[in-house]
Amino acid sequence: MTSTDIKDIPERYCAYFFMAFLFFSAIFCGYTHVNNLFHLALILLIAALLLNGRNLARRFIADKAFKDGFLLIACFLVYYSLSNLWSHDHGNVLSALRHSSYLLAFLFIYRQACLHRQKHRMLTLAMLGLLILALLIFFFVDKESLLTNRLENSFFAAPSNVIDVAGYFGIGIFLCLILVRDTGKKGYYLPIPVFLIGILLTQSRGPLLSLVVALMPLLFLKPAIRRHHILIFTGFLVFLIAFIFLSNFESILFNRFENAYQQSFIRFGIWLHTLDLVSIHPFFGWGFDKELHFTSSIQEQITTTHSLYLSALLKGGLVGFLLLFAVLMYGVVMAWRQCLQRQYYEAALFLFMLFFYITQGMFVIGNPGVPWYLFWFPLAVVLSLPADKPAEQA
Repeated sequence: MTSTDIKDIPERYCAYFFMAFLFFSAIFCGYTHVNNLFHLALILLIAALLLNGRNLARRFIADKAFKDGFLLIACFLVYYSLSNLWSHDHGNVLSALRHSSYLLAFLFIYRQACLHRQKHRMLTLAMLGLLILALLIFFFVDKESLLTNRLENSFFAAPSNVIDVAGYFGIGIFLCLILVRDTGKKGYYLPIPVFLIGILLTQSRGPLLSLVVALMPLLFLKPAIRRHHILIFTGFLVFLIAFIFLSNFESILFNRFENAYQQSFIRFGIWLHTLDLVSIHPFFGWGFDKELHFTSSIQEQITTTHSLYLSALLKGGLVGFLLLFAVLMYGVVMAWRQCLQRQYYEAALFLFMLFFYITQGMFVIGNPGVPWYLFWFPLAVVLSLPADKPAEQA
C-alpha cells in the first residue's frame, strides 16, 4: 500500500461512518450509540486533515460556492455560541461552540462525500432510515386510535413532537424524488405513499402546507412533464383520496384545519409576547438559553416561540436574526443555482425546510437531534452543487 493510499483511508472511512450515522439517526435520533457513529466520522475527519490537510484545504478553497456558505454559517454559529456570555448561564459557551463545530463538520463531511460521488448512497441510506422509522411508527402505534391520536405514543425512538415526525416524512418524500431522477429506478416512488399517509395521520397542518408550497414551483420550473409523471401523480392522488374517504378521515382532517383558526390566535399571542421581550433587548437579544414563560389564552404554558425566526430574534437580537437571514438567503441563492443545473428537488427540499420552520420554534444548535435532519440536512444538500468531476485523491 502506497503512502497516497494510506492518506486516503481516513477520508474514505469517514464517509462510511457518516452514512451509517445518517441511516441510524433517522431511526434512533439522539441516542448515544448512534451519535458515536458521527463521533467516529469526526475523528477520521481530523485524521484526514492531519494526513492530507493541504489537499483538503486546496479543494475547500476551490469550492467557492460551498466555502462562502460554510464561512457564513460559521459566523452564525459562533455568534449564537458567544451569546451565552449575556445569557443566564455563561458556562454554556464552550458547549455551544462544541455543538457548532459538530454542525460545521456535518456540513463539511457531507460535501466531501458528494465530491467523491457518494451522494446517492448517502441519500438512499437516509431515505431507508426514514422509511424504517415510518414503518416502525405504524407498527407500534395504537391501531384502535390510529386516526385520532396523531401517531403519538408509537415507536419509542420517534421524535416526541408529531409535527417533527411529519417533517421527517416530508424529507423522505424529497429524497425519493431525487433518487428517482438520478437513478431512473421507479421503485423509489413506492415509499412516497407511506410518507404521505404518515403526514396525514400526524394531522399536522404546517408540514403538509410546507410540502405543497415547496412542490408548487416545480410545476413551473420543470421543463418537461412526461406522461408517466402525470400517471404517477394521478395514481397517488386517487390513492390518497380513497384512503381519506374510505377511512372517514376527512372529518378529522377538516376539523384540524377548522381548529387552526382558533389556534392561530394563540400563536399570534405567543409571537406578540415574543416581540415584547425582543423590544427590551433588541440588538443582541437575551442570549442563547432564553425561553418563554408565557401562559396562552387557553391557559397553556408556553416555553418556545413556535417560530425559528422569532426564536433567533429573541435569543440573538437583530444581529443574530440578520445572520440567520443571511444564511437562509444564501441558501435561496444556492437553491436557484441548483435549479439552473436542473436539481429542482434539492431546491424544493430547502424551501420545505424554510416554510416548515415558520411555525417550529426549537432552536437548531445542539447535539445530534431532530434539527440535524430538519434544518441542517436540507442546508447541506442545497449547498452541495453537482460536482463536475470526482475530487482528486490525495
